[in-house]
Amino acid sequence: MLSTTERSLNRWQEQGLLTAEKVAELRASLAHGDSARGIRIFAALGAVLAGLGVILFVSSNWAYMGPAYRVTVLLAAYAVVVIGAVAAERRDQPRVAEAMWLLTTLILGANIFLVAQIFNFSLTYWHGTLRWMLGALVLGWALRSRYQAAVAIPLGLLTLGWLDSGSGWFILGQMEFLFSDGGLRPILPLIGVGLISLSLLTALSRKWEFLRSSSFGWGLSLVVISAVVSTAGAGTAEWFFRFAGGSTQIIILAVATLLLAVAVAFGKFHWPASRLVVGATAVVFALMLLPFDGRHWIGEEIAGLHMPFAGFVVVVFVLALLMTWTGVKSGRAILVTAGMVTSALLIFTQYLSWSFALLDRSLVFVFGGLLLLGLAVVLEKKRRTLIEQMSLTGGVKS
Repeated sequence: MLSTTERSLNRWQEQGLLTAEKVAELRASLAHGDSARGIRIFAALGAVLAGLGVILFVSSNWAYMGPAYRVTVLLAAYAVVVIGAVAAERRDQPRVAEAMWLLTTLILGANIFLVAQIFNFSLTYWHGTLRWMLGALVLGWALRSRYQAAVAIPLGLLTLGWLDSGSGWFILGQMEFLFSDGGLRPILPLIGVGLISLSLLTALSRKWEFLRSSSFGWGLSLVVISAVVSTAGAGTAEWFFRFAGGSTQIIILAVATLLLAVAVAFGKFHWPASRLVVGATAVVFALMLLPFDGRHWIGEEIAGLHMPFAGFVVVVFVLALLMTWTGVKSGRAILVTAGMVTSALLIFTQYLSWSFALLDRSLVFVFGGLLLLGLAVVLEKKRRTLIEQMSLTGGVKS
């Protein structure tokens, strides 16, 4: 069975849009790109597995080592990986070198926490992740490597979430920053908007462009996950956006707002109207946080009545459709995929929510399952069609 790309090339050749020679060149180019991507993926997986192996080996023999021996082993492991990365670069193996530098960053993080344990440093959650994030950013800036950015951004989120976590490993639950009203949970979508804004700004500078794809991907993921989870039920929306208004939360929101304002004014948008979509997304989720008359008014209204919640779901669904349309107009396949996946998940969660009272009627799930399978087929065909059209009219951007 022919792939979507192969069918597109054949159709464009039949329509006279491409010559046979050009089609052959494109096939060779795509094959080279797929090969490079495959090598990058395998190399990255190899680096992660090797890093886990080193950490497990050290931890399994940790109790039998003295402090000096422990530090020596940690520094030796780091030095060996750095030497391997440099050697791969000199042998013109860029994919392997990228993976080795990624392994260097992973071992750096392990060393930070293990050295703190050796010397009984009072290391809070965020002290460790902050140091690790800064190390990844410095290395990413020096190498222009998006691998380092992919590590640094989640470390930054952990640092923000653990700022108020105390000084010991058991003074607050490690996941409390995602479940407490004073943590990151209610402001996750706006953090996502801030990361998307950051990606639009970093695209303006070659020195910081290595952050672009990772910050955009993480930001988009936070927005999509927040949208789907908060629409799972009326009570879920109230819980998700219950906002304590702590100083850390306010500062994070201020920074996200500043990034959004600067991005709207100066960011590199592939489609001008994208500014409105990003701004509308920020406004919708910001409204969910606003208190009124001393209470979480919007969340309580949504939890108490069906119509306000239905309106919220419709608004989020419209945002998902706008995301898809933005991807089509800007030529960004990731937005098309994210928008359609979000739309499908919204429909799925609403189906489960409304049919929960009919659990004893198995036919509801039979017909509902068939309906969702059919919807998935339709959405996938539509996604492929849109991406093919985008390729035909102007090329698909990463």
